[in-house]
Amino acid sequence: MDWVMASDATNQLLNGVLIQMSRSLLQYASEASMWVRAEAASAAGKLEAVAQRQRDAVGRLALLLDSRDFAVDFGSFPTEYTDLQFLALKSLVSGMINGQQKICEAAQSLVVQLQSSGDSEAVGLLGEILAVQRGIEAELQALVGTL
Repeated sequence: MDWVMASDATNQLLNGVLIQMSRSLLQYASEASMWVRAEAASAAGKLEAVAQRQRDAVGRLALLLDSRDFAVDFGSFPTEYTDLQFLALKSLVSGMINGQQKICEAAQSLVVQLQSSGDSEAVGLLGEILAVQRGIEAELQALVGTL
C-alpha cells in the first residue's frame, strides 16, 4: 500500500503500539536503577538485551510513520512508574510480562485490522514486530526462574 493512502487513523493506531513499547515497564526498568542479586547479574544483562530489541522495534515503527509524514509521538512513562526506583528486578518482572502481553494483544489486534484495510506495508512490519515482542515475552518468562 502506498504511504499516501495510509489513513491518519491507521497511523495513529500504529503510533499507539509504538507508545506502548517505548513506554513499557521493560523500557523504564532498563533506564532505572534496579537491584539484582550478584548470582543473578546475568539476568540484568539479558533484560538490557531484550529492552534493546524492543527499542529497535520502536525505531522501525517510527521510521515507517515518519516515511508517511506522520508526526511520531513517543509518549511518556506512566506516573505510577516513578515510585519504582531502586527496587529488586525480581519484583518487576511480573509487571513486565503483563505489559508485554498487552503489547502483543494490541499488535495482534492491529495486524488483523490492517489486513482488512489492505495496508500490507504496515501488516508486514507489525507482524515482524509482533514476533519480536512475543519472543521478548518468552524471554521475560524464562528470566523469572533466574532471579
